[in-house]
Amino acid sequence: MFLIYDVAMIKSHLRQLLKQNGLSVTIPRLKILTILDQTNGPLSVENIVRESENAVALSTVYRVVADLLDANIVNTFSSPEQKLLVELSTVKTAHHHHLYCESCEKVFDISLDANMELMIEKVINEIKKAHNLQIKDHSFEIYGTCHNVGNHD
Repeated sequence: MFLIYDVAMIKSHLRQLLKQNGLSVTIPRLKILTILDQTNGPLSVENIVRESENAVALSTVYRVVADLLDANIVNTFSSPEQKLLVELSTVKTAHHHHLYCESCEKVFDISLDANMELMIEKVINEIKKAHNLQIKDHSFEIYGTCHNVGNHD
């Protein structure tokens, strides 16, 4: 009974999130948001399809992600292989960066300490002034290979 209540609460929260951002509540949107909400770190579009047990088609995932991105509900970035990676844009995923394992293709969220963030902000401001640009955001991804090389699924 507790598990059913939890699932109902999660879906209620996600329904509200869609409505608050001007999107209609649809089964594919709820399914994709549920998958992202229950995952630690970004997922590739292909992994979202896999996690949905193929209940949501690849083309639908791309379309829904585009809608969620326009509504600022998700953030995206590309892997070195140009795979689209998606994560919820919520308080839970406050400003952070990513570590991407090129071997197992897992993405780990990383946070930098305040001093490092200030240094990055300083560099961004210098670039902004030097090129007379209005910079609205930045991302910082690290690409490498984790210690489990050869031991992946």
